[in-house]
Amino acid sequence: MKSLLRSSIGMLVLMVILTTMNPPFIWALETNTVSAPDATGALTPTAAPSSNNPAVPSAAPSSSPVISSSTPKNIEDSPIFLEDHTLKGANAREDVFFEIGKGRKVLPGSFVDIEFGHAATLLSKTSTLTLLIDDTPVGNVLLDNSNKEKARLRLDVTNYVTNSGYHKLSFITHMEISGNVCPDPNNPANWLTISKNSSMHLNFGKNYANVDLTWYPSPFLERGSQQPIQTILIVPDDIVQVEFTSAARLVQFFSAQASATRINIPIYTESDLTDTLLRENNTIWIGQTGHWKERGQSINDAYRKQADPALQGQGFIGVGQSLWNPELSGLVVTGKEEEIQNAVSILTDESLYSQLLGTTSSIPASMKKQEPLNEFKLGTPYTVSFEKIGYANLSIGGMQQVSTTFNYNLPAYVDIQNGARLTLAFKHSKSIDLGNSIITVKLNGTPVDSHKLSEATSDSGLLEIDFTQDTIGASRRLEIEVTFQFANHTQKQQQETCVDPNLIGNWAVIDNASSLTYTPVERKSFNLQSIPYSFVMNNRWNQTTFLFPDKIGTKELNVAMTAVGIIGRSAQDNTELTIAKVSAAGLKDLLRDRNILYVGTGKDLPEFMNGFADSSVQFKEEQVSSLVKNVKLLGNLQSRSAVIQLSRSPLNENKSLLLMAATSPDRVSSISEVLTSPTESGKLSGKFVVIDSQNKVHTFEEPAPPKTTAKPKSNQIRDFLTGRDQYELDGSIFIIAFVGMLAVIAGVIWLTLRRK
Repeated sequence: MKSLLRSSIGMLVLMVILTTMNPPFIWALETNTVSAPDATGALTPTAAPSSNNPAVPSAAPSSSPVISSSTPKNIEDSPIFLEDHTLKGANAREDVFFEIGKGRKVLPGSFVDIEFGHAATLLSKTSTLTLLIDDTPVGNVLLDNSNKEKARLRLDVTNYVTNSGYHKLSFITHMEISGNVCPDPNNPANWLTISKNSSMHLNFGKNYANVDLTWYPSPFLERGSQQPIQTILIVPDDIVQVEFTSAARLVQFFSAQASATRINIPIYTESDLTDTLLRENNTIWIGQTGHWKERGQSINDAYRKQADPALQGQGFIGVGQSLWNPELSGLVVTGKEEEIQNAVSILTDESLYSQLLGTTSSIPASMKKQEPLNEFKLGTPYTVSFEKIGYANLSIGGMQQVSTTFNYNLPAYVDIQNGARLTLAFKHSKSIDLGNSIITVKLNGTPVDSHKLSEATSDSGLLEIDFTQDTIGASRRLEIEVTFQFANHTQKQQQETCVDPNLIGNWAVIDNASSLTYTPVERKSFNLQSIPYSFVMNNRWNQTTFLFPDKIGTKELNVAMTAVGIIGRSAQDNTELTIAKVSAAGLKDLLRDRNILYVGTGKDLPEFMNGFADSSVQFKEEQVSSLVKNVKLLGNLQSRSAVIQLSRSPLNENKSLLLMAATSPDRVSSISEVLTSPTESGKLSGKFVVIDSQNKVHTFEEPAPPKTTAKPKSNQIRDFLTGRDQYELDGSIFIIAFVGMLAVIAGVIWLTLRRK
């Protein structure tokens, strides 16, 4: 009995020892995984442009110099594709949309220049490439050995682009590799590649003899141009709040019209103007009456003379020939504070500026304020239709299998909670084999649902498909691919009779009333990729202040307006957008409840914003150093550099501070260059970046905590009993087992003592 008692006590001791071994495994199942956030991309519809989604050229966005000439160009070469583009299959088509601004017309000497190559196995007598503009054939070429590598095709398009507005350039290929009666449409040898060197060369002229307000926003903004902004903005020296806010609203409007690019809008204070700048550029002058100096006053007086005498002494909008170059134009917006605000409201609303006539217009004394729609209510389901995203009804077909992709970029200031639901409305042909034809939907390349087509879906098909949170993942871009695979009754006889796979009866239409529903929640990640959050929310500037040095010069204004155009592109309400100077009385109290964007040098940075607890950098004299552990800046980044940093405000942890500061005045302009560079702007990530003297961006990402994955609890006991992962038991299961064993041991001891 004593031996039994000793063994029982030994087992108890062993159990106690086991409970102290490998404690991390017990808590390893309580994960705290942090995923690296994705940068948000721009809306890139594949469907035809609609009123909500202006078409843009396929050209790569160009980076304008920070302080540059905006002289209108008469000739533009626009790349057709950003990368080499391949068409595959026996029959393929690719459409590219472009736009001609209403103030311009296409002149002789305009052409498309196509560089292409194709598979050497194509039959030269039956394989072709055809180009169309607005579905009108422009020209074609047989695909043979003479043009299989880096061939060129140049076609005049002058007579095919006669009107302003949207136009469509189409590439259609027919490719065969065999003389067999029955073609093989899916053979991988059927391919043709259009090089990224292909371009559209357009020679432009004015669409008017004399400029007036009926042509606005031309010639200052030409939609569809590689250089859409064809003007400089001019404001009085020592800019005041209403002048800054009004200029910002105009910048936001221009930026929204060129939404596919990150544009720089050159802005100058009056004292920084030169005669050369004025001779080479269209100009827009925005300022209060009496705030102008010599040049500004002279153009105000000149344009006022062409106005109705009844407008003397009142604010007005005026347009006319430039005083410095009669081939160019000027636009003046002047008046008292409320008049300037109302004038800009007109110039940024198409329903209002389309009513303007003549060379001058009075400004209404008062205007009804148009409230922007509250797009989101956090925590409440939100539905966005394909039409609102920018798509028209989309018709696809002509082949056995056709697909199209709809893209939706999640707004920067929200995350998705608990997945999303796609409501897809469509109709299709009735001449197909309904029982064997299928519709498939993919999300970001992952299949999520498939359904057979039927008689009912042919007239009004409706699918409701749930996208799980796991399928969406960390992506902030939802790519919804819809594929129709058509079966035809005649396919059963293909062994006896060859059937053309390109059937006119194979078609489907996706309705732009289709929608995506999800529950938006406040964004959790906080880094440069999350901008415009939290400065712009629900189409409004969100309690935001631009903080400047005491002297606000052209360089500082240019950085600020570039940021306004990018961050505030969707903002329709500037009520909460203000400016302040570093010497303002009670600055801390003024900024305590504000989101702040500082523009200037490290030398002018207020002390409480330099090197505070949440800051990653610190400025001293004309150098910057890192405050981040394990991040050291070498000498070439410490001086003649600039920093873009997002952090919590040192005055309020619930507000944000975007620092755009340079080590010296000559490096302030580099910030605008980077913000508008298609290459360098894509590197803006993490909490801060440093811009070197060559305007190259250096990133310093903080490593994400390692991911750990919990084991399904339903399998833990089985795995323990079978010897697999026996140390990864959930703590509660281990405790239950431990208590059970104690009960057994106690029972053995009790029985032993009782028998004794």
